Parts: sequence; structure tokens; C-alpha cells
Amino acid sequence: MFDKFIEKSYDILIDIIAFVTDLIAVHGWYAAPILLGIFLLIRFALKMLFLYLRAINPLTGRIVRVARVSDGDTFITGHSKKKYRREKVRLIGIDTPESVRSMYMDVMPYGKEASEYTKRRLYEGRRVILIYDQAKRDEFGRLLAYVYLLTGEFYNATLVKKGYAFAEKYPPNVKFCNRFERLESRAKFANRGIWKIYKNKKEVKNEYKRTEHYKNFLRTKSSSSNNW
Repeated sequence: MFDKFIEKSYDILIDIIAFVTDLIAVHGWYAAPILLGIFLLIRFALKMLFLYLRAINPLTGRIVRVARVSDGDTFITGHSKKKYRREKVRLIGIDTPESVRSMYMDVMPYGKEASEYTKRRLYEGRRVILIYDQAKRDEFGRLLAYVYLLTGEFYNATLVKKGYAFAEKYPPNVKFCNRFERLESRAKFANRGIWKIYKNKKEVKNEYKRTEHYKNFLRTKSSSSNNW
């Protein structure tokens, strides 16, 4: 079965090379836009192929359905209307501000915005690809994963790029740490998302503390703490 797959892939590659060669011979460099389109299509197809091959191997990943989002960087898998076994998934290499108070963490500014963004993107019933790193679970039993949409979008990176998450190292799962740190630097330079109000992960900017938005956040936080 695998030999046939390799043979078929090789035949397709030969056909593509022949097609590109004919285009250049007939149209010269006027065929450049077509060649670029073919290159991007092949690149996308190969990327998705490797993702799917890793996702169908239970040791390296899986394809799951989103049941609900619990925080900007955490969601629950499983079917919302059937009693399948549920799993809590924590995105690797990033950390969004907390949107709900727990015994471990307090609510943080911009936590609600990050949570709402993930709820819009990872809506109920959406299928996503989970890819594991070295450690598959954390001390709370949550699955640790890099999350890809079926369009090929790397969602962990998206959250950092758009300013909804901090880059964070959690050894031994550090495969994309350098990439996340570069994206964080760009988002910070562009004053995007969390970087409009945060100096760093543990401190908000002084000018933000003087805003009505922050005062309202403190009132809401105090109220939720009393009700917890």
C-alpha cells in the first residue's frame, strides 16, 4: 500500500515537472504567475499532507472536534450532543491572559478579549488538528498540543501574532519557541492587542491604569471575586 502511494506521488511529481517545463518553453517568463501559483498550491498540499499523516498517528497527533472554549488558550474536545469522552486541550508555547478566576490564577486584563477571539475561531463543532511535542500532558491531565485549522493555519502562532497571547516556554515542549518569540516581538513593536496595555506579562502600562476601561475591569474583577 505504501509503495503504491510513493509510486503514485512520484508519477504526479514527474507530470508537474513536465507541465512546468512545457510552460516555460512555450511562454517563457510570462508563465511566472502560473508557476508561482503552482508552487504555492504544491507547498500547501504537502504541508497539509504531512499534518494529516501526523494527525492519524495517535502517538503524534489527532483530529478532534471542538465542544467548547474555556479560555483563550484552552478548549474542550468532543461532541456536544453525545457522551463521547471529553478532553481538555492546552495550546503549547503560548499563554493568553486569564479570562476566568480559578484557585490558581486571577482574572487578567484582555483575558476576555482573548477568550472571545478563540470562541469565534474555534467554534462548537469545528474540526482541528492536534500535533503533540515531547510531553503529551501537563500536571493537570490536559492534552498539550499545537493546533492547526483544516485550512493549514497554525492557531498557536496566530494568537501571538495578533496580540492575544504571550510567547511562553514550557520545557520540554519548546519546538516553536523561537518562532513564537519573533512573532511576539513584532506584535509588541506594532502595539497590537495585549501590547496596547501590557509592559510585560506581569505588568500593565501606567497610562492604561488611568483609563476608565481599567477602572471598570477592577470593579468587575472585585465583584466576581466576591461571588467566587
